[in-house]
Amino acid sequence: MSGAAIHLDLTRPEASSPASARRSVSDLWSLVAGEMHTVETRLCEQMDSPVGRIPEVGTHLLGAGGKRLRPLLSVLAARTCESDLEHAIAAGCAAELIHTATLFHDDVVDSGSVRRGRPAARMIFGNGVAVLVGDFCLARGLELVAATGAIAMVRSLAATVTEMAEGEVAQLEGAGDPDATVDAYLRVVDRKTASLMAWCSRVGGVLPAPLDAVFGRYGRALGRAFQIADDILDCAVDEGVTGKSGGRDLQEGKLTLPVLLACETDPDLRTRIRDALGEQGIPADKAHFILTSVRAAGGVERARKRAVAFADSATSELAVLPASQYRDALVELSRLSVDRVA
Repeated sequence: MSGAAIHLDLTRPEASSPASARRSVSDLWSLVAGEMHTVETRLCEQMDSPVGRIPEVGTHLLGAGGKRLRPLLSVLAARTCESDLEHAIAAGCAAELIHTATLFHDDVVDSGSVRRGRPAARMIFGNGVAVLVGDFCLARGLELVAATGAIAMVRSLAATVTEMAEGEVAQLEGAGDPDATVDAYLRVVDRKTASLMAWCSRVGGVLPAPLDAVFGRYGRALGRAFQIADDILDCAVDEGVTGKSGGRDLQEGKLTLPVLLACETDPDLRTRIRDALGEQGIPADKAHFILTSVRAAGGVERARKRAVAFADSATSELAVLPASQYRDALVELSRLSVDRVA
């Protein structure tokens, strides 16, 4: 696309999608099937290496059925505002590779054992290989963006990766703190999850103002909704449904939004958490007992309402854009970020 001018309706009408028109992620994929096929092809190409273990380890995670939410977000945003699709594909692929790198690293840092319904890479290949293949994915993502020649994309990605690293460190430093707050939780979410979502929504930072600001706010709100929904899934007891170990956050000493909101309703719960916390977090048996209390105190439902509110906020940002099937798809993506089981 040529980057045609987009008229923003600053009266901000409601950007709603009728219930009868609600779609699934596969429906959204079908709108941009050609671009998403290109994304898959390029992701496979980026895992090519003469070092045999790299393709094997990379494919273990990249081929495990991820949602490709970030590339989908970038492509839909580009379609919505008639931006350059090559930039969108590059941004989407880079974001998926960088996200994959963080998953490799997170599982090592957190001693995770399950990822996307299969053993985490570290469980099969070892921590060292998992970390280094994560580094390889990060480098490939940076290379893709550099190859576009768009300095705005390079600069914005550097800022985004910096923000993500700060979020990961802040989360690690906050683990084991029984006095964690909702505000501190949201600051971590903004950095480690919402920042990359916003970068994808902005098509890597190549959109003109005021589109860049509109899509940046959309992506931030979407990222918050998505992460809260993810943390709600961690409160589930069946990892066969969620695709990863349930209760891992508490076992690692991380107090996520459902827990924090439950503590507001049941102050004694924070005392029980404080008593259960050890140097390595909370033992699995105690974590599952605490999660039962979290659900009983309404923490999960209150967190879900927060996630829905952020999704609605994301949707409201799109109201200034011209109506199109791609804008409607971004509205649906906001809803689907909350209404999911994995």
